[in-house]
Amino acid sequence: MATSNDILIKKRTVIEFLSAEGCSAANIYARMKTVYGEMCISDCAVRKWVRIFKGEDPREILPDRKRLGRPLSASATAHREKVDCMIRANRRVKQKEIANAVGISKERVHHIVTTVLGYRKVSVRWFPRQLTVEMKAQRKDMCAQLLERYNAEGEAFLQYILTGDKSWVHHYDPECKAQSMEYRHKTSPSPRKFKIVASARKVLFTVFWDMEGVVHMEFLEQGQTVNSERYISTLRALKLRLRHVRRDKDSILQHDNARPHTSRQTQDALRQLELTTLPHPAYSPDLAPSDYYLFPQLKKYLKGHHYDNVEEVIADVGKWCRGQSSEFFADGVRQLVKRWRLCVDRDGDYVEK
Repeated sequence: MATSNDILIKKRTVIEFLSAEGCSAANIYARMKTVYGEMCISDCAVRKWVRIFKGEDPREILPDRKRLGRPLSASATAHREKVDCMIRANRRVKQKEIANAVGISKERVHHIVTTVLGYRKVSVRWFPRQLTVEMKAQRKDMCAQLLERYNAEGEAFLQYILTGDKSWVHHYDPECKAQSMEYRHKTSPSPRKFKIVASARKVLFTVFWDMEGVVHMEFLEQGQTVNSERYISTLRALKLRLRHVRRDKDSILQHDNARPHTSRQTQDALRQLELTTLPHPAYSPDLAPSDYYLFPQLKKYLKGHHYDNVEEVIADVGKWCRGQSSEFFADGVRQLVKRWRLCVDRDGDYVEK
């Protein structure tokens, strides 16, 4: 059933049509009176709509007229320039300080800073070392060589990579704030979390893995050190594990440039064991899969867990490593290609997350 508004729209449509044919307002009213009878609109209303449709009354237009509204003086060019100059002079300036200096509200300052000028406030990111020009050049050259080999061999090259590294595992590592988040009502008291440091008792975890999974793991109790002799012993155990779990599949060892890894004794042992190594630039944890992928995932799992002895730590770490799928490890190695490209594009600078 048509509403009164629908009927009114139809009547206006009829007036617009007849007016376009050149009918006068009186003629249109007479014809509509015959059809609609008592429901017909008044003669005055018909004449008004005829004038509107013919454009004879500029005060009356059908679409909403654009309105300028109140001018946003707080976003004027002068204010934008002042805000931009203050930010360039002090990158840590607060929006409240800008508002007081310029004489506008904090809301307008936020709009100018984020929307108009396109600024965003970011935290600094820690890097292991300030790279020299020579270090950047070395990183770029090595990554370019590795990319060239990847482009020639494809993913088969990645399947050869056997990466290894070590990291400390604490008997207790407290949860981070994000892991402690809880659902609460607005009226509920906010949860408290007291600052706790990681336990002093810890174990040095050494792991070697490839795209298929973990090949070899070792744990060194606190107080012991990894020197060349110890690392050579680890390499011999790794070679035996490769024969057992990879059936002597060709592997290219990727490890960092720590002193036990680069000593003359270790290099001689690598040649005796017929283990070839992948070029790896110094101070480059961003190009080591264990540092940027495996250890962060493992540490996230371990946070909040309490272990009474070394055996419990070893058991849980081993369980977690064995519980990951081969696709999990493959993803970590595949990310190397992206990081090699980013390193080359950035002229050897560090690759961020």
